[in-house]
Amino acid sequence: MKKIFLLMLLIGFTAATVNAQNGITVKVDGIENAKGKLYVALFDSQTPFLSKSDMGRIVDITNNTETLSFNDLGKGEYAIAIFQDENSNGKLDLGEYGIPVEKYGFSNNVDPAKVKRPPLFSECKFEVDGQTNISIHLVSAIK
Repeated sequence: MKKIFLLMLLIGFTAATVNAQNGITVKVDGIENAKGKLYVALFDSQTPFLSKSDMGRIVDITNNTETLSFNDLGKGEYAIAIFQDENSNGKLDLGEYGIPVEKYGFSNNVDPAKVKRPPLFSECKFEVDGQTNISIHLVSAIK
């Protein structure tokens, strides 16, 4: 019985160690006004893209460039969506015709204004296998 317990403990420790080695560091630039908060949503390949994500962060903005990390992730494909909540009201403000009036960004710097539709997971996805560094540039829909 002790051997089985020790084996299960070792397997659990090994699995936790493997995940601990996988993470994402995200550098966000394009912040013109260093105020408000960044709402950052991380999606894996099992979570419907641009839906509610359980793997998110809210970061206070203090500089024109912010860096944040997601740790203890499994290997796989991920995508990120971000918006800058300048007025700290907890939502992405939309203007006429539902066009965002606050800055936003997506992994791989996909710009919905250029593709003329919401981005797809397949366009924003990137592979995580070890420590992964990405950069996202915030853009404005109002040019």
